[in-house]
Amino acid sequence: MKQNRTAIVSATVLIPIIVSLLTNVGYCEESHIHDHTHHSHDTTGVELGLSAGYVHLEEDDEDAFGLHFHFTKRVGDEGIRRHLAAGIGAEVIFADHEHYSLMFPLAVYPWRGLVLAVAPGIEWAEHDHNWESEYATHFEAAYVFEYGDFDLGPVIDYSKTDDDEHYMIGVHFGIHL
Repeated sequence: MKQNRTAIVSATVLIPIIVSLLTNVGYCEESHIHDHTHHSHDTTGVELGLSAGYVHLEEDDEDAFGLHFHFTKRVGDEGIRRHLAAGIGAEVIFADHEHYSLMFPLAVYPWRGLVLAVAPGIEWAEHDHNWESEYATHFEAAYVFEYGDFDLGPVIDYSKTDDDEHYMIGVHFGIHL
């Protein structure tokens, strides 16, 4: 069990770092060809995003694989509103006691590819063959690199309920529609 946990942690930490380095090289080369100051992350459309990664559940002291989906739209295309987005999201954690969440993310794009989000919502978890639900707050930080209508980059996530908390580290992939 200890070796399996170490392997999961190592792979989940190394994959985002490698992806970030590879995408950064491509991003820098593309930026150099077009314009050194060009950082035009999509500010008008919607994004369909997926984050996948390693999750650690504190209450159960368990490690698992997790997926986080979101559908967000920028609030506007001018002024401060171009740096804000709102939407709907869901999360699934494939643990011994599966966890599901429905959330409503509010995101801020403060600088280049940095994305910071808070997502209030509801989490459902099965404990002792009973499904329990409670309020949850998710916090997420990602740094994405854009390639046309797609973006890719590392992501970290923290979620808290009254009884539990979990952490995720992984990779974010987004499609701009």
